[in-house]
Amino acid sequence: MPLQLTLPTAASDLAESFTTPDPAALLDAVRGDGFGDVVAMAMQVLDAPVAALIAHEGESLLVLAERGLGSMPVSSSQPLFIGLDSTHPERLVCDAAADPHCAPDPLVRAAPALRFAYALSIAGAEGRPAGVLLVGDPRPRPGGVRAPAQALMQRLARICAGLLERRRLERTTRIAEQIAHADFSGVIVVDGCGAVTFANPAADVIFGHPLCAGTRVAELFPDELQAHPENAGQWLRDGSPGLALPQTSHDLRIRTRHGDLRTLEAVRCAWVTGGEPGMALILRDVTERRLLRHRLNVSPNDELTGLPRRGSLLAVLDTFLRDRVRPLGVALLGLDHFRTVNDTLGHTIGDAVLQLVACRLQFSLPPSARLARFGGDEFALVYPGTEQDAIQRHLRAVLADLARPCEVDHNLVHIEASIGVAMCDEPNMESGELVARADLAMQHAKRSGGRRLSRFEPDMRVEAHDRRRLDLELRRACDEEEFELHYQPQIDLFSGRPTGAEALLRWRHPERGLLSPDKFIDALANSSVNATVGRWILERACRDAMTWPVIDGRKLAVGINLFPVQLDDERLLGEVDYALASTGLPPARLELELTETIALRDDGIAASALASLRARGIRVAYDDFGTGYASLSMLQRLPVDRVKIDRSFVRDVLANRGDAAIVRSILLIARNFNLRVIAEGVETAAQAEMLRELGCDEAQGFLYSRALPLADFNAWVEMYRGNHND
Repeated sequence: MPLQLTLPTAASDLAESFTTPDPAALLDAVRGDGFGDVVAMAMQVLDAPVAALIAHEGESLLVLAERGLGSMPVSSSQPLFIGLDSTHPERLVCDAAADPHCAPDPLVRAAPALRFAYALSIAGAEGRPAGVLLVGDPRPRPGGVRAPAQALMQRLARICAGLLERRRLERTTRIAEQIAHADFSGVIVVDGCGAVTFANPAADVIFGHPLCAGTRVAELFPDELQAHPENAGQWLRDGSPGLALPQTSHDLRIRTRHGDLRTLEAVRCAWVTGGEPGMALILRDVTERRLLRHRLNVSPNDELTGLPRRGSLLAVLDTFLRDRVRPLGVALLGLDHFRTVNDTLGHTIGDAVLQLVACRLQFSLPPSARLARFGGDEFALVYPGTEQDAIQRHLRAVLADLARPCEVDHNLVHIEASIGVAMCDEPNMESGELVARADLAMQHAKRSGGRRLSRFEPDMRVEAHDRRRLDLELRRACDEEEFELHYQPQIDLFSGRPTGAEALLRWRHPERGLLSPDKFIDALANSSVNATVGRWILERACRDAMTWPVIDGRKLAVGINLFPVQLDDERLLGEVDYALASTGLPPARLELELTETIALRDDGIAASALASLRARGIRVAYDDFGTGYASLSMLQRLPVDRVKIDRSFVRDVLANRGDAAIVRSILLIARNFNLRVIAEGVETAAQAEMLRELGCDEAQGFLYSRALPLADFNAWVEMYRGNHND
């Protein structure tokens, strides 16, 4: 039966309630591995939202169980854990942000940051540290930990010691069982120094002589025999600890005592027990099997589509180039949003779609052209002796043919593609260069919205280098905290009062100065740091909004733009909850804005996440309404509270009858859906007056204020209050 604790509130009662069971009894009471139970107990003892049981795995730390820690980084080099051992078994930090030793710790700097931390070292065999029991809180605790609670935590640490020792013994037993029952020809066991400690008779047979204990494993597999010596050496050195035998293998070459060169298929099983690393190599002689496979000359065609593979097409292209066939063109075709098909309909439907695409491409293929599946959702076409105009006519017909809806297993699927084409215009061009040019053109077509054909231009390579450099700079900007938020006021068109502000990202570049989003936002949205920056924007905007002055007894709302990737992240709801809880911002003062990229998705993920956010009282707005394909369908599928009229319609609303008609239509649609409307880019009083007459609720733009840094925005609000005698 699992141990159930009901902890009294008084510390003295707390100690009393925990004095009867000894650690051994508690160890037997916990269920399963017991890690989750201990973490839950630790949270109850200190009434803390964060707790974790962390094990030492050699030089690394492994989180065995946690609550509230999430994906926060944990490593033995962090200040919170350095020096924790039997001599210094505890570390209490009441306010990590004010502690110069702990302030640099990633746990203190991450989101959510730990301000209070109490870490206890868990003793293992022979007194070596086996792990850490950590309890934390995003809020500081100046009072520290009272003695009764400290005694309970020390007792929990002793329980953890028993749990970790039991885990170590179970792991050792399982490793031995795995090796004993594995289907192998030979086994070599190696210690942490790379020396052989055991070899079974089958291993002796493979090498042609008995293997002596203490032999260096690197001597058994000399670098000069390996196909890729640097990879083989790295593979032998860097065993990742794990209980199960890895499913991947590595080919190693040896020379037997008789001089024969043999190929061994090696599977590695690595572990750490009692702080000491170990590794077993499970070996199988596959020399004859590999020779047979080579002789069979495996089919060069793709199994799914029946088309030639990448290598076959490149060989044909090399022949055309070597024979100087001109004109010569290469096209790469990539399906747009194909991942959504796999994610929503399953890989079986996705495979059927790829087969259908292959059939349609083959059906329309010119007699002289060559077609291959290049991998994933990409196909390649080679056009020998075909002029560029004819190639482009064929590819446009391909796009139109693919766009015809198809039914796959009772599911209606719309296929869209982007195509890049490049012509051989140099006498000594290689196939790799020609394909790379076509790929650059295809990526350009995708960035331009997809569903189109793009021809390679030399500027595309420059743009690719620029994007790569910008991506690296964005990573640095994230690490160096170069981003900042500015706030643009939003005004009620009927009362003239500010109702909130939109948080707009700025980048204070060390060389180029303050950059507006149009200089980097697209690259950031596709960068690996977009989720990190998105979390930072969320928390910083909520924190800043809590400093804004009150107007007429009402507090201003803050609007935040979401990156598309944030709605793919299952942690979004937790991150929003944490941002609100840690800053104190009420949910009703937060508005999250989504773009057409999010609205166009039909996978149900966005709708579910937005519905959960609205259930918390958070408002949702649709940015740049009316500019794209998703506006009307989005209002039917996604739960939103407000739409924003794009500045492109507001700019000429007085002079352009078309723009005025669009604005009227948006307002009518919003009224029918019971949504509020805000207009962006309002620069003149005449524009504001017309929008008000048409029934628009709010506006933002230079007429009222540009986007301002926090201090200037607060001053702007104070000035408004002063002018209106607030």
